[in-house]
Amino acid sequence: MNIEFDIDQAEFDATLMELFQKAKVPCQAAMADAFAMVVDNNFGQDGEDRPLDWVPLSKPYANRVKRPYATLELDGELRSSVWVLPDGQDAAVVETVNPYATAHQWGENNMPPRPFFPITGPDGETVTPYTEAKCLDAGSVALERALR
Repeated sequence: MNIEFDIDQAEFDATLMELFQKAKVPCQAAMADAFAMVVDNNFGQDGEDRPLDWVPLSKPYANRVKRPYATLELDGELRSSVWVLPDGQDAAVVETVNPYATAHQWGENNMPPRPFFPITGPDGETVTPYTEAKCLDAGSVALERALR
């Protein structure tokens, strides 16, 4: 037995594009939410996926805050400044405009780097493998839901 299907390529392409548009925004949002959760979990004594270990606090600062380890949580301003921008058609963005973010992420003014965004590389835009996998998993789940 032999069965042949004749599929109109233009109709097929239009259907695929419609499915893609239906799934794109929820997938982007899920991936951004997963990334933001890792960022949030990188604050405190231990991090979920810090690109490098944080150096201990200087003795004078450790005495002032009464602990030897960094948390980046002195008043919560930096942590609460990280947000996911509203879902757009072409991207979902996790960002902070906090003036201290860059100094903590990359180290500045004699302050060692204490990265809380799980990114590395000379361009600062390479997501760590752990977080990339977590985001892709979240996107896959959202894709399955969107296509039901």
